[in-house]
Amino acid sequence: MTTLIILFAVALLATFAGFFAPPRSVKIVTLLGMLTALVGLALTWGDRATAFGGLYVADAFSQAVTLVMVVGAILALLADCGYFERKGWPAFEYYALVAFAVFGGHVMASTAHLGVLIVGLEILSIPLYALAASRRDAAGYEASLKYFLLGAVAAAFFLYGIALYFGSTGSFVLGATGKGLVFNAAVLMLMAGLSFKTALTPFHWWTPDVYQGSSTPVTLFMATVVKAAAFAALARVLVAVGLTGPAFYAFAAIVLLTVFWGNLTAMVQGEAKRMLAYSSVAHAGYIAVALFGPNPAPAMGFYLLAYALSTGLAFAVLAELDDGAGVPLEKLAGLWGRSPLLALGWTTALLSLAGLPPLIGFWGKYLVFVEAAKNGQYLIVALALFAAVIAAYYYLKLLAVALFGKPVKAEPVKMSGSAPLGIALAAALVLLLGVLPGIAYGWFSAATVLIK
Repeated sequence: MTTLIILFAVALLATFAGFFAPPRSVKIVTLLGMLTALVGLALTWGDRATAFGGLYVADAFSQAVTLVMVVGAILALLADCGYFERKGWPAFEYYALVAFAVFGGHVMASTAHLGVLIVGLEILSIPLYALAASRRDAAGYEASLKYFLLGAVAAAFFLYGIALYFGSTGSFVLGATGKGLVFNAAVLMLMAGLSFKTALTPFHWWTPDVYQGSSTPVTLFMATVVKAAAFAALARVLVAVGLTGPAFYAFAAIVLLTVFWGNLTAMVQGEAKRMLAYSSVAHAGYIAVALFGPNPAPAMGFYLLAYALSTGLAFAVLAELDDGAGVPLEKLAGLWGRSPLLALGWTTALLSLAGLPPLIGFWGKYLVFVEAAKNGQYLIVALALFAAVIAAYYYLKLLAVALFGKPVKAEPVKMSGSAPLGIALAAALVLLLGVLPGIAYGWFSAATVLIK
């Protein structure tokens, strides 16, 4: 309950402060609020509490996912400063919308009631529709409109799934007993609605256009916070209903299609944000592999943290290179000579996303694959591993362009504000938690119960 109150207070404070204080002050207030939320999580870690008649459940799993969301939000806030100042865009609403989206994500992660879940989903989604248009140009408006329209369709699927779930079980609470055609249809509809937010194929079509059309700090936020919140909800739903029968085969097909489509499509992209968007699709598939295991929460939580740090680091670097027209691969050329810090962050992020040791991304993949193997899902693991090998091609391609490419203009990249701090912090955590993975895994090991 402490974290819920803190996040709501931060969102309100950022909203009202924006009318009276300069954007930099609002940013500091929001950052301090997110750090306070981290302290609140640390003080209540492992405790289980309920409120509002059981509609809100603060357990180890919700704490783990909220940790990932707050870390992603902090990275997005640190990466934004120079970006919005360079464009001359008013940024105070950015901080309030980020805070409200994190609050909505926390609500999604902290309930087993489908009615509350859809409320949290909308609290998360509505700020994102506005954030997607933050570029204030044709590409931004297109991204926002696509996200809104497709999000409305996904919400309709989810709501129809809730109706069918209630019709077949007589309850809105996950874990209620149900069977038959209507129950199976409800599970598939719920799965489809949440697969949109997690960017699982074939519900991922919004991802490349929205990621490319949004301002880069917003893309960073979407790629980390939104994915964590959506997977928290998807995990609670699928663990409650059980991955058996039609649900198992449908979800297995979705996961395998996701890892292959995401990686194969990323290989042919010529723009860095769009390439990382398809990479994000593939990583959604890897995260979902954990759901085939007997106890997916710790492995999933660890992978979400690894992904948030690695992808957040990559997009933080791109935010410094983006002039508002995207980041074609040519802009990455000769990055090491133009900015050693950006080149170091870029290298660390890509090697972690590729799953190479001793970085945190390696242990993320290891844990989700081992978790699925515990349930005998060796075919799924083998195919996902093969897809991960394919992914190494475009990660190394991006790395080679940055390290060995010849820039058109060999001008140093000027960084300002808090971006260098965010990049250095994320890179350090990717390396530290890769060398000492037990630290992070210990945070998530208590998250063993998803429905109670």
